[in-house]
Amino acid sequence: MTQNKMLRPEFTRALAARLLQGASINLTAPHGLGRRRTVQDLRSVLPQGMPVLHADMKSSAADFPSTLSGLCAQAGLKDKDTANLGQLIESLGQDPVPALLILHNVDLLKNAPHDPLFDTALLPYLARIAEYPHLALLCISEAIYADWPLPCEHLPLPPKAGDIARI
Repeated sequence: MTQNKMLRPEFTRALAARLLQGASINLTAPHGLGRRRTVQDLRSVLPQGMPVLHADMKSSAADFPSTLSGLCAQAGLKDKDTANLGQLIESLGQDPVPALLILHNVDLLKNAPHDPLFDTALLPYLARIAEYPHLALLCISEAIYADWPLPCEHLPLPPKAGDIARI
């Protein structure tokens, strides 16, 4: 994909630069405004060979072990090497090669009927990402929730290419 075909080229390049510096960002926009396309565009501007682990959290409330297993497979790790998200983050964080963890629809876990999953299996480990300078986090959600302590800088997705948010 060429950069001139990106939906939000300036925004996407600025987002990539922040993530390459190890930022933790919660990208927010309602469904249908190009969140998935922004992730595709982001992948096109990140360095080739940079590990990018991606999980859609839609199914995680019902089956988080499967989500963890998928992330481990993307990282080239065996399930037995990572019993929880914290071990996966630690493994990625100790590697000097920059890596990115993308959690799409992370806000769907907020109101999941099985939650304490978010509070016990996800949130504490996401907060530890800041300890690793080569590891970045991109959460994607519909909105910002004041009562939800996601350890990320909140960043709204601009509605169109001409409306570039400062990041």
